[in-house]
Amino acid sequence: MESKEKLLKNRVPMIVKTFDIIERLREHPDGLTYMDLIERNPEIPRISIYRILCSLEILRYLEKDAVTGKYCLGAKFIELGRVTESRQDIIRIARPFLEDLCQKYGENVNLVKLVDGEYVRLDQIEGTHPLRVIEMTSRYDDVYSSAATKVILACLPQDECRQVVDEFQFKKLTPTTITSKRAFYKELETLREKGFGVDDEENLLGVRCIGAPIRDHDGYPIAAISVSGPSSRIEGATIEEIGRHLVEVTDSISRRFFAYEPENREALAVGK
Repeated sequence: MESKEKLLKNRVPMIVKTFDIIERLREHPDGLTYMDLIERNPEIPRISIYRILCSLEILRYLEKDAVTGKYCLGAKFIELGRVTESRQDIIRIARPFLEDLCQKYGENVNLVKLVDGEYVRLDQIEGTHPLRVIEMTSRYDDVYSSAATKVILACLPQDECRQVVDEFQFKKLTPTTITSKRAFYKELETLREKGFGVDDEENLLGVRCIGAPIRDHDGYPIAAISVSGPSSRIEGATIEEIGRHLVEVTDSISRRFFAYEPENREALAVGK
């Protein structure tokens, strides 16, 4: 995290003022008028308050009552709240399972989500082995070579999967990285059949990763859990063992918390 001094030096005054207004409105659910906000924010010029209100109303972050002239927080904040709530729920729900997996295998365990075609790590527990993999907190260039995101893609509806894959600029990160769209789709077919995905040193030589999806009640992949570690420890029968166990864990999470039924697994399969 950046130092507080550096953050303060690089803050944008208008954004700070905007959130001052938002906070005032959050404190008054029934809304405030333009004049109310001027009185409560004397440090902000009137014209700035007016421009902030107009901009937020256009973007649907604020709603204005035509009769009272009062502004209140709009529908967009409800949408953002749902996204944040969902994100926190999956982290809270998955955490005990991540801990159990780490204790069982001693390897790094990750909770991963695919957001707008990008790899986002929501949570991670580092392995307990003296020799373990040190991973970056978030990577945005390895969607096509990550076990977790590959298995998420494999579970997406066909059109949505193709929309994401069409944006890939395949780069050869290691000698085993898949670099053609045709080979990548073939890989996704294999992952769907097995139920779990494998990064076979495709991101980094000497490191393997295995992932399985968490699904909602419709079978849609909302996240994935992966186990990663040195390829010297994750090899041969161990890959299959971890993979099968991961599928059991993620299916259990999906059923218990998201009402997923495994027999619906094929419903969203790419190409169906």
